[in-house]
Amino acid sequence: MAPSATLENGLNGAQHSVTLSRSNPYAPVGDFLSNVSKFKIIESTLREGEQFANAFFDTETKIKIARMLDDFGVDYIELTSPAASEQSRKDIEAICKLGLKAKVLTHVRCHMGDAKLAVETGVDGLDLVIGTSELLRQHSHGKGMSQILTTAIEVINYVKSKGLEVRFSSEDSFRSDLVDLLSLYKAVDAIGVNRVGIADTVGCATPRQVYDLIRTLRGVVGCDIETHL
Repeated sequence: MAPSATLENGLNGAQHSVTLSRSNPYAPVGDFLSNVSKFKIIESTLREGEQFANAFFDTETKIKIARMLDDFGVDYIELTSPAASEQSRKDIEAICKLGLKAKVLTHVRCHMGDAKLAVETGVDGLDLVIGTSELLRQHSHGKGMSQILTTAIEVINYVKSKGLEVRFSSEDSFRSDLVDLLSLYKAVDAIGVNRVGIADTVGCATPRQVYDLIRTLRGVVGCDIETHL
Protein backbone atom coordinates (compact mmCIF):
# COMPACT_ATOMS: atom_id res chain seq x y z
CA MET A 1 0.00 0.00 0.00
CA ALA A 2 1.32 3.45 -0.86
CA PRO A 3 2.38 5.58 2.15
CA SER A 4 0.43 8.70 3.05
CA ALA A 5 1.56 11.99 4.52
CA THR A 6 -0.37 14.53 6.56
CA LEU A 7 -0.09 18.19 5.59
CA GLU A 8 -1.26 20.99 7.88
CA ASN A 9 -2.78 24.20 6.56
CA GLY A 10 -1.04 27.04 8.35
CA LEU A 11 -4.12 29.29 8.29
CA ASN A 12 -6.77 27.14 9.96
CA GLY A 13 -4.91 24.09 11.21
CA ALA A 14 -6.87 21.76 8.93
CA GLN A 15 -5.19 18.53 8.02
CA HIS A 16 -5.33 16.79 4.63
CA SER A 17 -4.28 13.23 3.87
CA VAL A 18 -2.17 12.91 0.72
CA THR A 19 -1.28 9.58 -0.86
CA LEU A 20 2.30 9.44 -2.15
CA SER A 21 3.12 7.39 -5.23
CA ARG A 22 5.97 4.89 -5.40
CA SER A 23 6.41 5.54 -9.13
CA ASN A 24 9.92 5.71 -10.55
CA PRO A 25 11.03 9.38 -10.43
CA TYR A 26 13.29 8.75 -13.43
CA ALA A 27 10.55 7.32 -15.66
CA PRO A 28 9.80 9.26 -18.86
CA VAL A 29 7.02 11.80 -18.61
CA GLY A 30 3.86 10.32 -20.09
CA ASP A 31 3.17 12.74 -22.93
CA PHE A 32 3.75 12.63 -26.68
CA LEU A 33 6.48 15.26 -26.66
CA SER A 34 8.79 13.31 -24.33
CA ASN A 35 8.10 9.75 -25.46
CA VAL A 36 11.47 9.24 -27.14
CA SER A 37 10.81 5.54 -27.69
CA LYS A 38 8.67 6.56 -30.66
CA PHE A 39 11.53 8.45 -32.32
CA LYS A 40 14.21 7.06 -34.63
CA ILE A 41 17.58 8.52 -35.61
CA ILE A 42 18.44 8.98 -39.29
CA GLU A 43 22.15 9.73 -39.16
CA SER A 44 23.46 11.74 -42.11
CA THR A 45 27.18 12.21 -41.43
CA LEU A 46 27.99 10.25 -44.59
CA ARG A 47 25.91 12.71 -46.61
CA GLU A 48 25.88 16.05 -44.81
CA GLY A 49 29.43 15.50 -43.61
CA GLU A 50 30.66 15.67 -47.18
CA GLN A 51 29.00 18.99 -47.89
CA PHE A 52 31.38 21.40 -46.21
CA ALA A 53 34.45 22.96 -47.81
CA ASN A 54 37.35 20.56 -48.50
CA ALA A 55 35.45 17.59 -47.06
CA PHE A 56 36.44 14.19 -48.36
CA PHE A 57 35.83 10.70 -47.00
CA ASP A 58 37.58 7.89 -48.81
CA THR A 59 35.97 4.45 -48.92
CA GLU A 60 37.88 3.14 -45.91
CA THR A 61 36.83 6.13 -43.81
CA LYS A 62 33.19 5.82 -44.86
CA ILE A 63 33.13 2.15 -43.88
CA LYS A 64 34.72 2.95 -40.53
CA ILE A 65 32.16 5.70 -39.83
CA ALA A 66 29.27 3.45 -40.89
CA ARG A 67 30.40 0.69 -38.52
CA MET A 68 30.82 3.12 -35.64
CA LEU A 69 27.35 4.56 -36.21
CA ASP A 70 25.94 1.05 -36.34
CA ASP A 71 27.68 0.13 -33.08
CA PHE A 72 26.26 3.29 -31.52
CA GLY A 73 22.79 2.10 -32.41
CA VAL A 74 21.38 4.53 -34.96
CA ASP A 75 18.30 3.27 -36.79
CA TYR A 76 19.24 4.55 -40.25
CA ILE A 77 22.45 5.62 -41.98
CA GLU A 78 21.93 8.05 -44.84
CA LEU A 79 24.47 8.17 -47.66
CA THR A 80 25.28 10.55 -50.51
CA SER A 81 23.36 10.05 -53.75
CA PRO A 82 24.92 7.53 -56.13
CA ALA A 83 24.24 10.08 -58.86
CA ALA A 84 26.82 12.40 -57.30
CA SER A 85 29.75 10.38 -58.66
CA GLU A 86 30.82 6.90 -59.68
CA GLN A 87 32.83 6.63 -56.46
CA SER A 88 29.76 7.54 -54.39
CA ARG A 89 27.87 4.71 -56.05
CA LYS A 90 30.65 2.20 -55.35
CA ASP A 91 30.89 3.34 -51.72
CA ILE A 92 27.15 2.83 -51.20
CA GLU A 93 27.39 -0.68 -52.61
CA ALA A 94 30.33 -1.45 -50.29
CA ILE A 95 28.47 -0.22 -47.20
CA CYS A 96 25.34 -2.13 -48.17
CA LYS A 97 27.40 -5.34 -48.12
CA LEU A 98 28.63 -4.85 -44.53
CA GLY A 99 25.59 -6.52 -42.97
CA LEU A 100 24.88 -3.64 -40.59
CA LYS A 101 21.97 -3.68 -38.16
CA ALA A 102 21.04 -0.14 -39.21
CA LYS A 103 19.10 0.33 -42.42
CA VAL A 104 21.06 2.02 -45.21
CA LEU A 105 19.42 4.87 -47.09
CA THR A 106 20.53 7.14 -49.89
CA HIS A 107 19.34 10.70 -50.38
CA VAL A 108 18.39 11.40 -54.00
CA ARG A 109 16.50 13.89 -56.10
CA CYS A 110 12.87 13.03 -56.83
CA HIS A 111 13.84 12.00 -60.33
CA MET A 112 13.31 8.62 -61.96
CA GLY A 113 16.90 8.36 -63.21
CA ASP A 114 18.31 8.94 -59.72
CA ALA A 115 15.82 6.51 -58.19
CA LYS A 116 16.69 3.69 -60.60
CA LEU A 117 20.41 4.19 -59.98
CA ALA A 118 19.86 4.15 -56.22
CA VAL A 119 17.73 0.99 -56.26
CA GLU A 120 20.54 -0.89 -58.00
CA THR A 121 23.02 -0.19 -55.17
CA GLY A 122 21.28 -2.48 -52.68
CA VAL A 123 20.07 0.15 -50.19
CA ASP A 124 17.15 -0.48 -47.85
CA GLY A 125 15.38 2.73 -48.80
CA LEU A 126 15.43 6.02 -50.67
CA ASP A 127 15.05 9.51 -49.27
CA LEU A 128 13.49 11.55 -52.08
CA VAL A 129 13.70 15.35 -52.08
CA ILE A 130 12.47 18.16 -54.31
CA GLY A 131 12.34 21.93 -53.84
CA THR A 132 8.84 23.29 -53.17
CA SER A 133 9.41 26.97 -52.36
CA GLU A 134 8.72 29.50 -55.11
CA LEU A 135 12.41 30.36 -55.26
CA LEU A 136 13.54 26.78 -55.78
CA ARG A 137 10.76 26.01 -58.22
CA GLN A 138 11.81 29.00 -60.27
CA HIS A 139 15.59 28.73 -60.04
CA SER A 140 16.31 25.04 -59.29
CA HIS A 141 14.15 22.70 -61.35
CA GLY A 142 11.51 24.89 -62.99
CA LYS A 143 8.52 22.66 -62.11
CA GLY A 144 5.13 23.79 -60.89
CA MET A 145 3.35 22.08 -58.02
CA SER A 146 1.26 19.90 -60.34
CA GLN A 147 4.43 18.66 -62.06
CA ILE A 148 6.07 18.02 -58.70
CA LEU A 149 3.10 15.92 -57.59
CA THR A 150 3.03 13.92 -60.82
CA THR A 151 6.77 13.22 -60.60
CA ALA A 152 6.57 12.34 -56.91
CA ILE A 153 3.78 9.80 -57.43
CA GLU A 154 5.64 8.19 -60.33
CA VAL A 155 8.94 7.87 -58.47
CA ILE A 156 7.38 6.77 -55.17
CA ASN A 157 5.37 4.04 -56.87
CA TYR A 158 8.52 2.81 -58.61
CA VAL A 159 10.50 2.63 -55.35
CA LYS A 160 7.62 0.85 -53.59
CA SER A 161 7.40 -1.65 -56.44
CA LYS A 162 10.99 -2.66 -55.59
CA GLY A 163 10.05 -3.38 -51.98
CA LEU A 164 12.11 -0.51 -50.53
CA GLU A 165 11.31 2.11 -47.92
CA VAL A 166 10.64 5.57 -49.26
CA ARG A 167 10.59 8.99 -47.69
CA PHE A 168 9.39 12.06 -49.54
CA SER A 169 10.63 15.46 -48.44
CA SER A 170 10.18 19.00 -49.58
CA GLU A 171 13.26 21.18 -49.77
CA ASP A 172 13.01 24.68 -48.30
CA SER A 173 9.80 23.66 -46.51
CA PHE A 174 9.49 26.77 -44.36
CA ARG A 175 9.51 29.15 -47.31
CA SER A 176 6.98 27.03 -49.21
CA ASP A 177 3.28 27.83 -49.45
CA LEU A 178 1.53 25.98 -46.62
CA VAL A 179 -1.50 24.92 -48.66
CA ASP A 180 0.73 23.61 -51.47
CA LEU A 181 2.90 21.79 -48.95
CA LEU A 182 0.07 20.09 -47.08
CA SER A 183 -1.70 19.10 -50.30
CA LEU A 184 1.49 17.50 -51.60
CA TYR A 185 2.16 15.61 -48.37
CA LYS A 186 -1.44 14.40 -48.19
CA ALA A 187 -1.19 13.03 -51.73
CA VAL A 188 2.06 11.12 -51.19
CA ASP A 189 0.82 9.79 -47.85
CA ALA A 190 -2.23 8.39 -49.65
CA ILE A 191 -0.03 6.26 -51.93
CA GLY A 192 1.94 4.80 -49.05
CA VAL A 193 5.19 6.60 -48.31
CA ASN A 194 6.86 5.48 -45.08
CA ARG A 195 7.75 9.02 -44.05
CA VAL A 196 7.36 12.59 -45.14
CA GLY A 197 10.13 15.05 -44.38
CA ILE A 198 10.29 18.71 -43.41
CA ALA A 199 13.55 20.56 -44.04
CA ASP A 200 14.63 23.98 -42.82
CA THR A 201 17.07 24.20 -45.73
CA VAL A 202 18.26 27.79 -45.18
CA GLY A 203 17.93 27.90 -41.38
CA CYS A 204 15.14 30.48 -41.29
CA ALA A 205 12.60 28.72 -39.06
CA THR A 206 12.08 29.51 -35.40
CA PRO A 207 11.41 26.70 -32.91
CA ARG A 208 7.76 27.78 -32.77
CA GLN A 209 7.44 27.61 -36.57
CA VAL A 210 8.88 24.09 -36.54
CA TYR A 211 6.41 23.05 -33.84
CA ASP A 212 3.45 24.60 -35.63
CA LEU A 213 4.24 23.04 -39.01
CA ILE A 214 4.83 19.55 -37.62
CA ARG A 215 1.71 19.76 -35.46
CA THR A 216 -0.35 20.85 -38.47
CA LEU A 217 1.16 18.16 -40.68
CA ARG A 218 0.41 15.50 -38.06
CA GLY A 219 -3.28 16.23 -38.62
CA VAL A 220 -2.92 15.72 -42.38
CA VAL A 221 -0.83 12.56 -42.78
CA GLY A 222 -0.84 9.18 -41.09
CA CYS A 223 2.74 8.19 -41.95
CA ASP A 224 5.85 9.03 -39.92
CA ILE A 225 7.19 12.58 -40.01
CA GLU A 226 10.90 13.29 -40.38
CA THR A 227 12.54 16.62 -39.60
CA HIS A 228 15.83 17.93 -40.93
CA LEU A 229 16.91 21.11 -39.17
